[in-house]
Amino acid sequence: MRQSCSWRTVVRTATVIGLSILTACASPPTRFYTLSTEAGPTIAGNTASPSFRIDVRPVKVPAAVARSQLVVQVNAAQVQVLEDDRWASSLPDEIRYALVAGVSQKAGAPGAKTVARGDVPVYQVAVDVQRFESWPGSHALIDVVWDVRTLTDDETLTCHSVVSEPVSDGYQAVVGGHRRAISVVAAQIAKVIRAFAASATDSPFRPTGASGKARNRMLSCPHMTDAVETAADRAVARIEE
Repeated sequence: MRQSCSWRTVVRTATVIGLSILTACASPPTRFYTLSTEAGPTIAGNTASPSFRIDVRPVKVPAAVARSQLVVQVNAAQVQVLEDDRWASSLPDEIRYALVAGVSQKAGAPGAKTVARGDVPVYQVAVDVQRFESWPGSHALIDVVWDVRTLTDDETLTCHSVVSEPVSDGYQAVVGGHRRAISVVAAQIAKVIRAFAASATDSPFRPTGASGKARNRMLSCPHMTDAVETAADRAVARIEE
């Protein structure tokens, strides 16, 4: 009887140890994040019968962040790749989807998925992200060069935006900061597109006698002060100290 009880004790102990090992080795759940947000009502135009359309091209991002995992800054020279915190789709696609929704909503025109040639003017947007930085507890920063090009007369305006949004601790807060930063960039792009549309040949807002070159001179990038980038630089300096 003693031997039987002892055997059962050994088996029970081995089972408990085995379960403990399995629990310790189990991978933590993976969390997925997206930059897309619910699009609000358009502020201009009628998307059912638009006077122009928008075509946002595939977005370019730095190789260091072009991965499914979130990449956060540890300091100015070190980053951490988060295996358990990932983007719902690739980061270039996440940024592009967010821009398509934001620019379309703010400019008052849909994307150019099914536009027949000669249907309505199409404004093509190219986006090249120079920096996409995540500083938990500090800020989320996006540094992007973008241009708007008219497909009818091949006019192009190239602009540079640097947007920094303060964030609290936690990766969800960092993602929220990037959402807000991308929304600012989307508003700037939409402003340029509306300016292009207002100065189009058949637009009643185009100044009388303005040629294509003169029209291009009247267009300008949205005003960006140095305060945005300076604030980000100060935050980086605080982290490094």
